[in-house]
Amino acid sequence: FLEEAIRNLIKLTKSEIDVIACDLHPTFNTTRFALRLSEEMNVPVFKIQHHHAHIAKLMAEYDVDEIVGIACDGFGYGIDGSAWGGEILYCFGKEFKRLGYLERHLMIGGDLATKYPLRMVAGILKDEENFEEWFLSKADYLPHGKIEAEIILKEARRKHFPETSSCGRLLDAVSAILGLCYERTYEGEPAMKLEAAAEGGKNVLNLPLNFKGNIIETKNLVREVFHLFNKENIKNLAYSTQEYIAKSLAEFAAFEAENLNVKFIGFSGGVAANEHITQTIRKIVESKGLKFLYPRKVPCGDGGISLGQAYIASQML
Repeated sequence: FLEEAIRNLIKLTKSEIDVIACDLHPTFNTTRFALRLSEEMNVPVFKIQHHHAHIAKLMAEYDVDEIVGIACDGFGYGIDGSAWGGEILYCFGKEFKRLGYLERHLMIGGDLATKYPLRMVAGILKDEENFEEWFLSKADYLPHGKIEAEIILKEARRKHFPETSSCGRLLDAVSAILGLCYERTYEGEPAMKLEAAAEGGKNVLNLPLNFKGNIIETKNLVREVFHLFNKENIKNLAYSTQEYIAKSLAEFAAFEAENLNVKFIGFSGGVAANEHITQTIRKIVESKGLKFLYPRKVPCGDGGISLGQAYIASQML
């Protein structure tokens, strides 16, 4: 259907194709089709990193040449082959530089960790005191119960699974710890339920922002939520999680923007649909005299990716 739609659009608009842009991921159906189409039309194909495209769509919408962008979502294929999703990027023209990212955590079972966020919790808190006992008490929320829970704990100790800097997976993990969502049945469900639970909450974490080089540490956040679960209101813990993540991203991005003498900070990706996180980032950015950019004419999620890809590809000609 995608192929048919593209060919029809080319015909209807009488377009002359100069270049094709697609995602960097090597096995996406769209990537394979782009490569086939480029051979057929004898035009170059440019593979655009997912989060670069998220920020580039802001550059296109607001007509800016350079920007420090915060790109947060569930997954994007990184230039190093790993799973990205909580990135601070400096984008200029057709180029970008990765300035920093959220701390990477194990995805026990790979893609299964996106469906069952308890797996993400195990990847983050595997070494925490009393964690195994708590995890086994949640075994009924896994498809294969206690047997699966024990295997997950065993695999977590082996640490041979891929890691991700994904903000989406981080929010999923906290959602599972708070008992809000143990299985994702639709896109973004655990994070959306966390956002809903945070409504009317307040920040109860006295947790300093923690940066280690270009890494924004988050294990300390998850650990704190885990230990406060029986002592604090779930609403406040959900609110505090979003507040901490937003402040960390905003402060890191603002520091880098000031160092680079860049006036614009953008926020895009699926997580930008979270109003609390977005408004917290906005307040911090604007308090420092910087301009905050947010996608308005295109979706903040992957629905706007194609504009960013097209913008970057046009710069490459």
